[in-house]
Amino acid sequence: MSTVTVAAPGAEQIPSSRAEQDPGKVARGEPLRYLEGVPVYGWGQAPPYLRTKTQLAAARLNVTEEQEKAPLAYVRTRDYGDVPLHDPAAAVKMRPLPSSTKAKMVARRTCSECGKVRKVVLRGPCSVCRERAEEERQRLLARTCAGCDTVRERPYPREHRRCQGCRAEQLEKKRARVEAWLVEVTVCAGEGCTKRRGSKKAARAWLRERDWLLCPERTDLPDPSWYWPDWARRCPPCKQAYDAEQERRQAENQARYEREERERREAEARAAEERCRWAAAALVDPGVVVLDSETTGLDEDARVVELAVLNSRGEVLLDTLLDPGVPVPDDAAEIHGITSAALVGAPTFSDVLVQLTGLLDGKRCLIYNRGYDVGRLRHELTLHYLDGAAREAAAEAEAAGTVPEDVRERALVWARKQAAAWLDVMTFEDVMIPYSDWVGDWSEYWGNNRWQPLDGGHRAAEDCRAVLRCLESMGRAYADEYAMAAAGPAARARGRTDGATEADDRRSKPR
Repeated sequence: MSTVTVAAPGAEQIPSSRAEQDPGKVARGEPLRYLEGVPVYGWGQAPPYLRTKTQLAAARLNVTEEQEKAPLAYVRTRDYGDVPLHDPAAAVKMRPLPSSTKAKMVARRTCSECGKVRKVVLRGPCSVCRERAEEERQRLLARTCAGCDTVRERPYPREHRRCQGCRAEQLEKKRARVEAWLVEVTVCAGEGCTKRRGSKKAARAWLRERDWLLCPERTDLPDPSWYWPDWARRCPPCKQAYDAEQERRQAENQARYEREERERREAEARAAEERCRWAAAALVDPGVVVLDSETTGLDEDARVVELAVLNSRGEVLLDTLLDPGVPVPDDAAEIHGITSAALVGAPTFSDVLVQLTGLLDGKRCLIYNRGYDVGRLRHELTLHYLDGAAREAAAEAEAAGTVPEDVRERALVWARKQAAAWLDVMTFEDVMIPYSDWVGDWSEYWGNNRWQPLDGGHRAAEDCRAVLRCLESMGRAYADEYAMAAAGPAARARGRTDGATEADDRRSKPR
């Protein structure tokens, strides 16, 4: 901590009869600001007689409780902020430490190797002992052969740090590698070809220029595939064959790339057409319904406050508010406009479950962001079946006269199984992903198409109609085709112009 340079305590005080103030108690500068009425001085501007707690502790003085609560000033430091300053005259002397505490403090500063007491707390040997041990290790390493670990009295040569036998073996391996490399770079690299493409003398000179032969400690060699002397690696026939092979491989790679790119574009076109046909077919399918819900939030335990189901023609099959049994948060109410007061007297999810089951059973249920709405349905179903399980557990406890210990766990497991069974018999399809892929707003960050917001006003029925509008936009190119197919042969016959035939209809059908 930074300290404040002040006059030594006990200095000669100026008599009170003198008119001038004591220089040791006069601030050397104006306060920077006031903290709860106490001045905060810059560095070196506070009255010199004031001390920090650290300075008082160094003088074996303790700050009293009154001083702690009401410092006389603060000094601003770079590392510790505004540090309080106190009057040394009002501090109390520290009690002498017990001998046992002093012994413990000395033990923490005693080196475990040399036994000397240092100025700082040690965790292991002191720095002198560590440096001495490192020097000894380096001396031993210099006297140890890097090949056979033989230790001798004198250090080994610093260049290779090996005995004569290990050094001779190292040089022999280096010569063998050099000879093999010379053969590799001076013989044609063509497969099965043994023609000479350069001289070993020039290759050795090339190595010598780059210190591979001049430096005895260097045992590595350049990779011939990347570094070689300045001559061709292949003879003319081998080079011609090699270039022809490279051209052939490049042509094959180019053809494969073009084929894969063409197949990818065709697959994307087929997928785009399938999305559009799926949307057009859903609009004329009497077995299609659209579902949407409004909830109390986005958490896993959010409750449904509004539920709507429409058929593919936009007719409302179910549109009702639901009492969630919990207050609607203000942030959720600001989005969909449904407050807790508006839900007074509304039915619960259990009240409309039978009707909802009849509307969805055997139908294709389209949902914008299927994962979220199905998750809310799963939560509501779990709570519904949990209430039934609780009633059965209460009846069981009343009949047996005791309450089972795991009644809650068994009821929760049973409720979750029932909710999963209800959802498994339903067919839910997502509209958000196909519609976002149809829009094609690509995101480099996500590496996929951005999810498009649903412009429905955040009310269940209007969101369902917005889903139908998304389907109409996607399936506009095939709307007439699927509408005629759904109307039947009689309607198609009435729709023909005079003199048209079925062959004309087949020719005019989009492909």
